[in-house]
Amino acid sequence: MSSPHFVKRYDDPERCVTAAAHHAWLAGLGSGVRLPGLVAQGPRHLVFERLSGRAPGVEDLPRAAAALGRLHAAAHRHELRTARLDQPHITSTGLAIPDFASPRQEALHHAAAAAGVHSSSINAVLDSIGQSVTFYKDPNIRNYLANGNDIAVVDFDDLTLAPFGYDLAGLLVTASMTYGRLGDQSIALCLRAYRVAVAPQICSLADLKRYAELHHLLTLRYLGRNGYRHTWPTVRPWPDPFLTELT
Repeated sequence: MSSPHFVKRYDDPERCVTAAAHHAWLAGLGSGVRLPGLVAQGPRHLVFERLSGRAPGVEDLPRAAAALGRLHAAAHRHELRTARLDQPHITSTGLAIPDFASPRQEALHHAAAAAGVHSSSINAVLDSIGQSVTFYKDPNIRNYLANGNDIAVVDFDDLTLAPFGYDLAGLLVTASMTYGRLGDQSIALCLRAYRVAVAPQICSLADLKRYAELHHLLTLRYLGRNGYRHTWPTVRPWPDPFLTELT
């Protein structure tokens, strides 16, 4: 019989403390999205309630998108309405959430150079991002658990500010790299479910496409590991917007 608990271990005690603070903040948003309870905390480990479930399949993606939308909407409503993407934000609990660009700009430009993408395309995407703020929390498809109609969200190591739709794009990119190309209907259902949870006017398909390219660059180094079997260029469900911009 499996243990009722899951132990997440950390080499760095500071990352352990930070992950616990991220979990506490997300759990306090009142989003209605299921998160595992934090049962105990040590200097280098966190003990969570073990939730039953599996990584979502393609058929589960709209429910995962809706859960993500509920978390994002709650964060914006309760904490991030006054936040700016270009500067860190201190929450009411004292948690410092880093800005959007600083933690990923160097990695983006490095990955873009390796992939043959012009840096001006990266800058154009970053410059086009609006100022309606929510958060990023690693949207890897394996950080969700599907159990019937229920979707739970796990893993609390990383947190930054982000525009609405950014994590949805990450969910779709990681799902595509895992399962293969997603159909137009699947993408439309995910976008609709997300927007129902946040607001009808937030996150256009054009936004989703731009954010997906950023996630592609940041996920390149994991290809061949962690279940990522397909390269994004072979499963991308639309033309490459970076190449379109440069022609």
